[in-house]
Amino acid sequence: MESMGIAMSRMIKEINKKHDINIDLTKIDKNRDEIQAEKSLEFTRINNRNKRRKMFKSSLVSDSNDLYSTFDDFQTDKSYQVDELNKAKNIANRIYKGEIGNFLFTGKPGLGKTMLAVSILNGLNKLDNTDLSCLFVSFEMFMELKKNSFNDKSGFIRDDIYKLEQCIKNCDVLVLDDLGSETSFENDLNVRTGSQYTQETLFRIADYRKNKTNIITTNNDGRELQNMYHPKIISRLMTKKPENFIQFNGTDQRRG
Repeated sequence: MESMGIAMSRMIKEINKKHDINIDLTKIDKNRDEIQAEKSLEFTRINNRNKRRKMFKSSLVSDSNDLYSTFDDFQTDKSYQVDELNKAKNIANRIYKGEIGNFLFTGKPGLGKTMLAVSILNGLNKLDNTDLSCLFVSFEMFMELKKNSFNDKSGFIRDDIYKLEQCIKNCDVLVLDDLGSETSFENDLNVRTGSQYTQETLFRIADYRKNKTNIITTNNDGRELQNMYHPKIISRLMTKKPENFIQFNGTDQRRG
């Protein structure tokens, strides 16, 4: 029995001879290969897009509505707010173009640090021409989840923690939100050093995130963070580049 390819070749030769035309078999094969390659590429795009969306949906956040923030939501009544917005957009563009590094957003509560960090993730996550996967994790909620797992006889919480840590390990762009909130102030001047368990957890995250992009948001300044955490954690997660740092100013945007 003739193969499909041989039968097709025979049929085309007969058509060429009968109608005195020339159908180029090499072009047919080439077009067929190109169509197959395009289909394969489109399948890969769809698969990557689904994986990225699944990763983003694995984010740990107190209010899921916070994950819908965009740059348009950020208040720009003051000139310094315009500057903060432009810096965040610039960081988003640099990450999109392939830059890898640590970024730090610091300032008092309610100034829009989390909003702009999420806006960067949303901007990247909506693009079809990038494979960058994004994840948002509230560090305070993450530590609370780990503490609750100590009394988790069912094992469900430990399973959730394991899955989340895998996402933290594997995502391309991580926002670690509200770092420092898991430890409290001893008084108005001094901050409490993070517990050994917190330090160990954060060091493991820092180890996961080497050579990846990390955006840290915090209400604490650099001096306070250095008092809270081990120097190795600071070295691996905190930026020393001025262009990777945004100091937020002004009044609480969340006040009515």
